[in-house]
Amino acid sequence: MGESVLFPSPNWFQVSGFAVSKDGWLVYGGPIKSLCILKPLDPGQDGILQKKPSYQTQINWKVHKEKIVSVDLSRQWPEKKLILTGSADGIVKQWNVDQLDNNGKIKSTHTHAVHKNEKEEVVSVAYSSEPFAVTVGSFGNVVKWDLNSNIAKNYNNFLKSFRPSCVACSHHIPLNVAVGTKQGVIFVLDLNNQGKIIYKIRGQDDEIVNVSWCPQYKTIVRKSLNESQRRSTATERLEKIRSEIDEPEVNLNNSAIAKTLPEDSFDETVVQEDDMFDIYKDHEADEFGHKKFEPEDIIVKVKEEKENDDFLAECLKLKEVILKNKSEPEPTIANLVEALDKTHVDSDISDSEEKENDTRESPEGDEKETQAKQLGDSTIHTHRHLLATIGKYGGVRIWSKTGKLVGSCAVPNSVNKSQRNKRPNPNSNSLLWYKPDVLLIADGKSQLLECNPLKIDCKNKLEWSVLHTFHKRGLYCIATDAPRVQSMDQSSDQLQDEWKVWTVAQDRNMVCYSFEKKQKIATYNTCGSFIYTLQSCPYDAKKIAVSVGDGAVRVWESDICDEDGLKLSLGNVMSFWQNVQGKVLTSTWHPTKENLLAFATAESRIGIIDASKSERPAKNLLPGVNGAIYSLCWGDKFDLYACGGGDMVLYHTDQPEQAPEPINVEFEGKKLQISSGVWYPMGLVCGSYYGAVAVLNPVTYELVTATFVFSKMIHNITWHPQQTSNSSEESPNKNLIAISSLDKECFIAVLEYADKGDGPKLHPWKMLNGHLEPVCQVTWNPHKDGYLLSTSYDSTVRVWDVSDGICIAIFDGHYKASFSACWSAFPQLSSTIMSGGADCCLRIWNYEDYPPEAYSEVKHETALKEKKRERKERKEEKKSTENAAEEKPTETELTEGQVATNVDINAKIKAPKRFLLPTIQRQMSPCTTIQSVRKLAEKYILVSDNVQSNGKLESPDQCEEKSDSNDVKEDKAEDVDFTKMFGSTNDINDLLDMEMRKHIENDRFEASIMLSIFRGHIDSMIQFATQRDALCPFLVSLSPCVSFKYWKTVTQLYLAQIERLVAKSEHKKLWENKHYGGQIYRKVALLLSIHDVKGAVTALTDTKLYKEAYILSKSRHMDSIAEETLKMWTADCAYSGYINMTAICYLGLGDVYNAAVTLAKSNDQECLSLASELAKVAGQPTFANHIEDKRSQIQSETPEKETEDLKPLPSKLDLLMKNIEITSENVTETNEE
Repeated sequence: MGESVLFPSPNWFQVSGFAVSKDGWLVYGGPIKSLCILKPLDPGQDGILQKKPSYQTQINWKVHKEKIVSVDLSRQWPEKKLILTGSADGIVKQWNVDQLDNNGKIKSTHTHAVHKNEKEEVVSVAYSSEPFAVTVGSFGNVVKWDLNSNIAKNYNNFLKSFRPSCVACSHHIPLNVAVGTKQGVIFVLDLNNQGKIIYKIRGQDDEIVNVSWCPQYKTIVRKSLNESQRRSTATERLEKIRSEIDEPEVNLNNSAIAKTLPEDSFDETVVQEDDMFDIYKDHEADEFGHKKFEPEDIIVKVKEEKENDDFLAECLKLKEVILKNKSEPEPTIANLVEALDKTHVDSDISDSEEKENDTRESPEGDEKETQAKQLGDSTIHTHRHLLATIGKYGGVRIWSKTGKLVGSCAVPNSVNKSQRNKRPNPNSNSLLWYKPDVLLIADGKSQLLECNPLKIDCKNKLEWSVLHTFHKRGLYCIATDAPRVQSMDQSSDQLQDEWKVWTVAQDRNMVCYSFEKKQKIATYNTCGSFIYTLQSCPYDAKKIAVSVGDGAVRVWESDICDEDGLKLSLGNVMSFWQNVQGKVLTSTWHPTKENLLAFATAESRIGIIDASKSERPAKNLLPGVNGAIYSLCWGDKFDLYACGGGDMVLYHTDQPEQAPEPINVEFEGKKLQISSGVWYPMGLVCGSYYGAVAVLNPVTYELVTATFVFSKMIHNITWHPQQTSNSSEESPNKNLIAISSLDKECFIAVLEYADKGDGPKLHPWKMLNGHLEPVCQVTWNPHKDGYLLSTSYDSTVRVWDVSDGICIAIFDGHYKASFSACWSAFPQLSSTIMSGGADCCLRIWNYEDYPPEAYSEVKHETALKEKKRERKERKEEKKSTENAAEEKPTETELTEGQVATNVDINAKIKAPKRFLLPTIQRQMSPCTTIQSVRKLAEKYILVSDNVQSNGKLESPDQCEEKSDSNDVKEDKAEDVDFTKMFGSTNDINDLLDMEMRKHIENDRFEASIMLSIFRGHIDSMIQFATQRDALCPFLVSLSPCVSFKYWKTVTQLYLAQIERLVAKSEHKKLWENKHYGGQIYRKVALLLSIHDVKGAVTALTDTKLYKEAYILSKSRHMDSIAEETLKMWTADCAYSGYINMTAICYLGLGDVYNAAVTLAKSNDQECLSLASELAKVAGQPTFANHIEDKRSQIQSETPEKETEDLKPLPSKLDLLMKNIEITSENVTETNEE
């Protein structure tokens, strides 16, 4: 299977979607609805990577119909390797890792669909005590699942209107479950028997994101008598405000002069009081008038202040009061009843039940739930069964067994209060109770925090600190391999040094951290989509560029280990995502400029990256092509060639503001649509969409030579290196070019570019056969001559010895198509290969460990069967959705008032294809024979001088005999050929006259009426309907398109018809239901009645009635619309794989070359023969020779069948007569007896 370097990415923001086993297995839900299992390699197993732990990745695709939101591992792991998964589609499954099916995938042992039946998503799944599992849905359904009997019991009356957000099963008490809700309420449930609510309490003001039980049942909480030094930011700000001295406000009169005096201005030593200024000096005390102010003392009564005792003194006084109360005599029964009435009960659990639970659940059952002891400046409290919760905005709470708050803290969060109501992105807070004295918390940013939940201050606050900041953004999940049940004796256990903490974040990194050593063990990068290309750096063997479809370019940097020169270190991965913004399909290193990396995306975006530093944004170039870019290569100096949408352009990256230059390649008068290219000093090699390979001059871009190798798109071209690392001389294979294509032949073409006397040309050298599906990428070994590496859609990676033309290694470790592979750039690791593909995983392996004899094709065959099964499931889903859409609500489901109509834009309306033009449809018969194509191509072949004189065209009567004639009754002879459909307007009218005659002869009244409407013959249609007393409101509604007077005349005819039918007592004809071809044709008729021909054509093309739309536009003299309709018809037939019909459409457009290209994709002898003739007509002799070679090769590979004289099969009448004879003989024998 190979070791993994890059893993599939876990699903984002699923706090319970990642699990770690005791022995180090990693299990999580990955991309494309997959279940990813990472198995650690044994320490004794020899691998390529030196860094431990190394993993092998097992991926199970589409285990659910929607993404996996929660996983859990069995508590009996590794004895029972069971995995529980829950999906957004409401399905819960259990998997057994030890049981594999024929495809090598793990088997599902149990399944329940309670949540799907309730039309809700699964919120979380968890194993409880043996043999139960608990699952919770988004609408509040709690399911207890007995895995032994496979019985699921639904508790839907506990949560009621509350919406669950997270779940945790207790590891101490069986079937005790904590459920957090979006309303901030915590439920602790007991699911034994009928179940009950132990307690529910509003734990947060916001949504509860995660809950976690303490791994130790009985814990001792130390409460400090002093307040914690750490304060929250809000508290610090408040204290700062209180500590500020209020400065007096000075209101100065703006009209006066203000002066600020110094502080000592009124000191006696500075200014002496002068009695001469005392105006009251000479006045007597009792004198009338102004008197001098004399201050008086005011006496105020103040309450006597008492010195506040410290907290310890208050506790001593309280102790004395308690002892005094104990010494008092016992009260009477009446006093007890009165006191009981006044007492407030905090818990729903009585004292007897509490005592009973304590004795059953813990060894120290005779103790009370909490005990308090005084010890110095702190008190000790004993708690049991603690629970931790965290809210959306960072609030952490610790709850006791009875629902009392023990401690709390607020961690920093990336969301401000002002943004809470308009925050678009989900929150990523989480927590994990790692050890009794360690609570790990993920904040809303990238930090992993720790706090001791067993130490609180006098205000029940917890202190937290930062543990590590190895992630760059969005840490959302924490997991560990530590046991979930721990005791006090484990505090000194040496095994704690081996416990690891795993964190997962939005930067697509999984960090393995050692809490005891306080150091990072390893960082594993993940991929959220396919790996499309791999390329080693040409000047730095440590770096490998990885193109991933998740919108980022990764550069893996590793080196040879100092201890062992044959092993690689895990290294580190740099991710470049800024300004990339798309699915990266290819990337390539500059051959000489260090750290210069170019990339291209599926959105036609091309950019340059400086890979010297991480997180540096890319620099995008000007757009130059349309469509996805699969090929990108560097040329001379800073020239960059890009191929996309059939065009090739040249960028001068040293001048980024300059627009790209287009490069046109013409061969035999036709412009080649370029799909891939590679630059080499000897020439620029280009591959086309139709299998042609051309070599251009690397300077002038003039065509040097060209040839046809395949019949479909060239996917990849690579030139053999001029010199390998193991040799100091030029390679003898330096002129070899390896080419891969999407051709169904699934072979690799190796061409030699050499001059053999007639100029430089491409000569076939070897054809490598072995892949079962099209080949994606080919790469030459830079260390050994003639060794080629290939990837394919058959999920295998093969190594070829080109000199002998044999396959020497087959790697089948990928679970999906393998898109890319590259050799290790280190010469001492010449046998090491890295490969990636559609399984979102980068694997490293040695090809010497995978000989072709060990490969089995059974896996590929089962994969094909699985694809067919998936197709059947898709069809069944479509049918079920269509049936559900057709179901109408009953009267009880409808409410009062107007009910809105649901419109499904994806709903498909089927129209009968043989209703209007059955004769033409039967003549064309595109899916059965090639005769229809040859009939239409006859006029092109006869005009050409290249047609053979002895060539005879077969009669189309053979095609007529094979057509299905059960739907309509037709005569065997047709007066007009269907090829006139692509002729002039007169030819179209002759064809429609023939169809009208057939309709009338076979009594197809509705079809003849609709055909008359298509042709615009409204008067003849009305007269024909009047003669048969078949006028109806629908036909009358079409008459105003002629004139108002004509509508009055038709209405009078309809009234006369009604009176006539009433007189004949033929009332049933008045309400006969006539379909006229269904709703599509009726819609088209109404559009034509308002003279909207373009709208009518659009209505027909939307339902894929291209033939009817084309004839309608041609009959109405709209040639431009007819040509557009025919192009749409061609594209639809090519997409559906109808080769014959596509060729007919191309011939109708007059494009003989594309018709030949289309027919050349088939392996049928007649198709290839006709394609060769059409290629010669189009002036493509090289292409015609290529088709002839392909035809002769197929003919030589087809074994000759022995001809046998076969008797003609008896008809139904003969069989019926024979059965009658046998029965008559049996009757006579019984009578004789």
